[in-house]
Amino acid sequence: MGYASYMKRPVSAFPFFLRRFRGLCCTMVGVSLLAGCQAPMATVKITPTPTTLIYSYIIAHGMARGRVMSGDLAPQDVIRLAQADQMALLSVLMAEKEPSRKNFQEASRNVISFLEDVKQQN
Repeated sequence: MGYASYMKRPVSAFPFFLRRFRGLCCTMVGVSLLAGCQAPMATVKITPTPTTLIYSYIIAHGMARGRVMSGDLAPQDVIRLAQADQMALLSVLMAEKEPSRKNFQEASRNVISFLEDVKQQN
């Protein structure tokens, strides 16, 4: 055994067709990832659903709770947050009970207003 026998490339444990299949799969994954970059942005449409509205309300409610618990809000600010919280909750529940475009828009508007009130208090 000479020096040249150590220079040979080791044989893979995969059979020939599986090595080719693995290479083909990697190529296809790469091409599909690059093809996803070419998708137009207009195809992505986010519409509010009762679930997303509820999640948004719960997050905003938690933020408001934390703000009130910090103890540095004036009484009128606490009242304003409580009113915005109640309006957002009622509109989200209405959108879930009677799903219509008008109710979704109203709930979205009230949750956004509630978030702005929480943000304004910071």
